[in-house]
Amino acid sequence: MSTTLLWTAAACWAAAAVVGLGASKRAFIFLAASESAAGGLAALVGGVLLALSGRPSPELSATGGANAGQLVGNLALRATPLSAAFIVLLGLVALAIGAFAPRYHGPGTGTAVYLCVYNLALLASLAVLVAADVTTFLVAWESMTLACALVVLRHRGRHGTATGALWFLALGEIGFGMVTVAFVIMATQCHSLDLATIAARAGHVPVTWRDSAFVLALVGFGFKAGLVPMHVWLPAAHPVAPADGSAFLSGLVVKLGVYGMALFGFQLLGRQPTWWGLLAMALGALSALVGILYAMMERDLKRFLAYSTVENVGVIVAALGAAMTFASNGQPQLGAFLLLVALYHVVNHGAYKTLLFLEVGVVEHGAGTRDLDHLGGLVHRMPASSVISFIGVLGIAALPPLNGFVSEWMVFQGLFQGFRLPGHVPGVLFVLAAATLGLTAGLAVMAFTRAFGVGFLAMPRSRQAAQATEKGQPLFGPGVLATACVALAIGAPAVLVALDHVVRGTIGVDLRPQLLAPDLVVIPAHTNFSGFSPTYLGVFIVAVAAVPVLLYFLARPRGAARRVPVWDGGMVHFHAGLQYTATTFANPVRVIFQRFYRPDVHIDRASEDPAGRSGPVHYRMHVLPLFENYFYRPVIRFFRRLGHVLGRVQSGDVNWYLFYILVVVVAAYFIAAR
Repeated sequence: MSTTLLWTAAACWAAAAVVGLGASKRAFIFLAASESAAGGLAALVGGVLLALSGRPSPELSATGGANAGQLVGNLALRATPLSAAFIVLLGLVALAIGAFAPRYHGPGTGTAVYLCVYNLALLASLAVLVAADVTTFLVAWESMTLACALVVLRHRGRHGTATGALWFLALGEIGFGMVTVAFVIMATQCHSLDLATIAARAGHVPVTWRDSAFVLALVGFGFKAGLVPMHVWLPAAHPVAPADGSAFLSGLVVKLGVYGMALFGFQLLGRQPTWWGLLAMALGALSALVGILYAMMERDLKRFLAYSTVENVGVIVAALGAAMTFASNGQPQLGAFLLLVALYHVVNHGAYKTLLFLEVGVVEHGAGTRDLDHLGGLVHRMPASSVISFIGVLGIAALPPLNGFVSEWMVFQGLFQGFRLPGHVPGVLFVLAAATLGLTAGLAVMAFTRAFGVGFLAMPRSRQAAQATEKGQPLFGPGVLATACVALAIGAPAVLVALDHVVRGTIGVDLRPQLLAPDLVVIPAHTNFSGFSPTYLGVFIVAVAAVPVLLYFLARPRGAARRVPVWDGGMVHFHAGLQYTATTFANPVRVIFQRFYRPDVHIDRASEDPAGRSGPVHYRMHVLPLFENYFYRPVIRFFRRLGHVLGRVQSGDVNWYLFYILVVVVAAYFIAAR
């Protein structure tokens, strides 16, 4: 059944790509989006069924047969339990974006091309997740990368679009090269291109080769996942892509990088040495902290969410690294638990981050800007969008009772078990990772309080915000994701049961007896450590929040109401300019981490009067792009100089070209003679 549904999803997306080419008319936009959403629903249900089965699907043939030796052309396809969680996320993202797109995009040639390449990107992403051999995986991966680059180029005439697409494509190709080498190492050592065969023979591969393949895979997939310092394409590409394109990139595409890491770490490379997990955990914790620190300084909502993606991917990779560390030290239950939690956070982050990017599109359409310092008061002008965004903010800030809180709380419970590892070094590193993620979690609450408070509450800070409207805005897609966020939290015990089947089918460890107690209680990490019920917690918080509402309606005065001004500190006239701005709200963090940010601050005064009575005061602050300035720019300068030097070889003289050929032939002869 799951196989049939995945074929149906692929057929829907292929049809949507063809129909999308006619999107110069609005009817074709609705038809293409509907087919894309139908494909998402099929993938969602198929992924859930695959997860619950806990077994790989039969190898897919062109006729839908189940002969394990069949090939679709030269492409072998087989869905595995590990890929099931990512297929569910793919379906959820495609369903929500399909419901969002018709009201977001207008008819035109650009929309036609965009809808075509977007649906091809969905198809390629599914192919990545069901690839059964090295060739299929690499072809699908490269196809997905190229299609996503075209998604970023939707508004190619806008400033920064070409740069954002170039960053995405350039870093993606570097990562692709490293991933290819990692696959080649394992395929040549195992004498097979089939992924299942490589996994079965990985134990016989020399440790040096496996170590090399792991590092190459971690860094190569890290470029796509957005790990620090490979993250710079996210803040460059997200602001220039359409809202649904950004949602797709952040909600799903970066998770394909996580999938690649999990594929190598838990299946293709066999038993992991301890340092693999510690390296991944350290890289994840560093990425989480750096991501949220940069997010705190951003006023552009898309760049803000892009850096937040770096943070959340860091949390996921830290959990994967901790899982590998426990598994390599004779703690399979804790390793399996952290793998389960990482997959849970993958789905959670995909849901609320896709929601938030779509809502940024709604805000930009309704208010004409996504600059936090030009927003404000949207809760009155866009009430439905405010409620949906608030659900996403609660989730991504990991506040109870939403889904982000449940998965991040379980990550911490797993890291707190580091004292069970042998030796002092792993235990100390686990403490440092937990402390780093704790600091990250606190900053995330502050960052999203800033984003929602400045953007949606208080008074409008511009005429655009004061005139914002959500009439005609695409709210159904974000509403679906808001519902999913609530369901993933309240229904956490059921979700964990499904993910237990995934983990059992991936690494052979059954967690259900230790993970779930009666009465919807979750026991994370260890039976003697802690336990709670996300379901009861959600019901309790809703019930407590309902008490003051009930008291208001029961005890409010029945007579005529009289409105009077509130006390405002003695100010004669309170206006929007007296409110906290996004920059002001983040200023304490900027001061504390000044050595990291190295801010460039400019204060322009009309006079030297400190009170500004003789004219306005303009404050401008720019954070130094640390990694771009001190890592990528030197590398770019080096290759430019190298290209300039090598360019001299192309003299245009045929005699010199013949001489080059002679040198190569002679060198090849001597190498062969040895």
